[in-house]
Amino acid sequence: MENILKSFAEEYDLKIDRKIYNDDSQRSANNPILFVFIGNSTREASEYISSTIQERWDNGRGIAFINIFTDINEDKDNSFNFQFSCNLSDKKHLRKSVRDKFYNDKKFLQDLNSKITMVRDKILSYGNLFNSFDGINISVVTMADDPLNIILPEVTLLIRKRMLEVFKLSTADLYVLIKEKNIEDEFFSKAASVSFFREVEYIQKNDFIFDEKIAVYGEERELPITWQGPIFYMTYLLEEKSERGTIPAASMKDNYEIISYINLLKNRNVSIETYLDTENQHYDNSRFKANINIDKSINRYITAGLSKVKRPNGAIAVTVVRVFYERILKQLDELSKRDREFIAKALKTDENSIASRVKPIVPNNITVMDMNGIMMSNASNIEKRLSKLTLRQVEEGLYEDRCENFFCLNFKNVAEKNIENINLEKEIRTLLNDNILNNPKLGLYCAWKWTSDEGEGIKYIRDSRNLVNRHIENIKNEIESIYESRFIEGFSFKKLFSKGGNIQEVRKKIFLDIYGKRLELLKLSICEKIMEKYEEILLKIHDEIYEEINQLNFIGEGIKKYEDDMINLQEEYMAQNVKIYYRNVINNIIDKLEKNYGKAFYLGDKYIGSLSQDLKKGQEELLRKIIYFCNRYILTEQEFNKSFEEEFNERANVNVEDLGSKVLSKEELYRKLYNILDSNSELKCYLMNYDVKRYQEKYFFGDYSSDFIKYAFDFDRKTRNYKIGYIHERRSSGIEKLNLMGGFGVKDIIYVRNAIDFYNYCIENGYMMHGIAIEKLPKIT
Repeated sequence: MENILKSFAEEYDLKIDRKIYNDDSQRSANNPILFVFIGNSTREASEYISSTIQERWDNGRGIAFINIFTDINEDKDNSFNFQFSCNLSDKKHLRKSVRDKFYNDKKFLQDLNSKITMVRDKILSYGNLFNSFDGINISVVTMADDPLNIILPEVTLLIRKRMLEVFKLSTADLYVLIKEKNIEDEFFSKAASVSFFREVEYIQKNDFIFDEKIAVYGEERELPITWQGPIFYMTYLLEEKSERGTIPAASMKDNYEIISYINLLKNRNVSIETYLDTENQHYDNSRFKANINIDKSINRYITAGLSKVKRPNGAIAVTVVRVFYERILKQLDELSKRDREFIAKALKTDENSIASRVKPIVPNNITVMDMNGIMMSNASNIEKRLSKLTLRQVEEGLYEDRCENFFCLNFKNVAEKNIENINLEKEIRTLLNDNILNNPKLGLYCAWKWTSDEGEGIKYIRDSRNLVNRHIENIKNEIESIYESRFIEGFSFKKLFSKGGNIQEVRKKIFLDIYGKRLELLKLSICEKIMEKYEEILLKIHDEIYEEINQLNFIGEGIKKYEDDMINLQEEYMAQNVKIYYRNVINNIIDKLEKNYGKAFYLGDKYIGSLSQDLKKGQEELLRKIIYFCNRYILTEQEFNKSFEEEFNERANVNVEDLGSKVLSKEELYRKLYNILDSNSELKCYLMNYDVKRYQEKYFFGDYSSDFIKYAFDFDRKTRNYKIGYIHERRSSGIEKLNLMGGFGVKDIIYVRNAIDFYNYCIENGYMMHGIAIEKLPKIT
């Protein structure tokens, strides 16, 4: 069941994101960008960043990607793949063998040059997508421990040289990723990472010189690639660990997102609105570089953190399911609150229904007067003594036990046999299913409550049985009284002239007054037996229905637990007031729907239908029906199509008298939202306490006309000592905050410091970790 809710929440989240993102102003790069991913371990980063830019950037199809992997991958759209095949199993010589192959395999270099030319020409074909086409920014991404990054300087300079053939300007930035979880060979991974960082220190030296013939065009035509000074303008480090030393959920994907945002920040089209606020600090790449490079003796790294807030769509979707489900149960409970007469008629336990049930059981093809045919004996003798005998003595004298036998044979025995032949349980179950359980105007709660030991249905049966038993006792007493009475001869002219007239009178009295009442008594006994059976069967059915009620409660508890879990995952700042606010929204929507479709229309067969029948197919089936209804009739309403800001403000201003829930004011919600945005943008680098002054800049991405952006921006610039700015965008989907911090060196990175021992071991034991003389490489101290 949890999987169904999870799938529903995720699908709704994606669907609403796409819908709302359509209302966002598309982000756009001012100039071309080329991403270069080096090593198999960057495959996920390449796919994620490529898909994100294609989806979110207006000119994303003009952004190009080069992937250098060890396996074969087909080119796709603006993503170009180049295979660098090598033996990855010999770790002792792995890194050096990669560099050796790069320089020694001229065919490889020729193919690489050809691929770069294809990429360059593709970028040129999209020139009309950019405001500026003078320069191109090259973003090189690698994993610190990937063996292919040993050729990263060569690949970068070769690409840069080829791009400068058509562009006036070109800058390159390096993004180094560090992953620590689920590493196959942690020992070599750490040693390889230190090797790479030493090489970065080397290529970032001011006196670094490169001069190699790697521009290979075929037919033995080669040109040198020369460079002097640091290869990369900026070097970024993004770890799986955060600055607190913990690994957040989906940490690497956060890093990929950060790379996208940094590239957007550095290369974006700047709207005129950005400059309208004179206090807004727009991003300046040169200024940031100058502020972190106070001491130019070592390469200075930059790290970043990103936090994003959006409408908690998944939590809202599950809240909708929970509120609607509770509405169904509440409606079923309301339907069960009926008067006793209605319940009795629904259960067919009312007087008329029971009477009609008894009627075919008692034979109707014979009457008590048919006892006239019973042979008499001693009639003349009895007639002489009539006034001295009781009716019991008269019956015994005239008939002995023949009347009793006649009654039992023709009435009592037939009735008992008819009762035995009736499948009363089947009839009651059919009745309950057809008239109550499958009746959208009644339903499961009616069947459950009316058949309980304390329910009105059972109470009615018991009261009726008590009444019938009293009638039975009264009739028994009447029969006994009649039996003990004496025949009183009445005056009649007919009797004066007819013989045996009194005998005829007394026979009639026996048949009608005694056996007529015994027939009435039989009918009442049958009625009592039927009601007793009814009670027994209904209580049995109640126990079965109780299991279904337990299932309903279990479903409700499951939905509520998942809702609580989702809201807790969102943290207070995003999910505050969700339950209270959306309870009112959903109930208002259902009230409106009921005006159009009728009271409790959703219980009809066209919609939810019989809960009992659904439960027989499994709890999941009922939950799917509930979710389908919510998707079709509730979540499509305009109330769920609001932008992040609009929805958030309305939820912040909710005014509900609910003593069990704390409702936060708009100011409180904004403050909480600000605090979580700030803490969630924690830096993605685990550092030692270093002696270089940290330099920070933070940027909001959002619509400055929104109340929250104004609140956050004003609060930040009044209380913080770092640069703060906002990137003005028309946003419906949410708000983002990018935190940039630079100025630290490789020696300050805890991961590197801890990995040096692994590196030293490899060097001491003959591992070929570098392609150049190790003496040229700066030490990490």
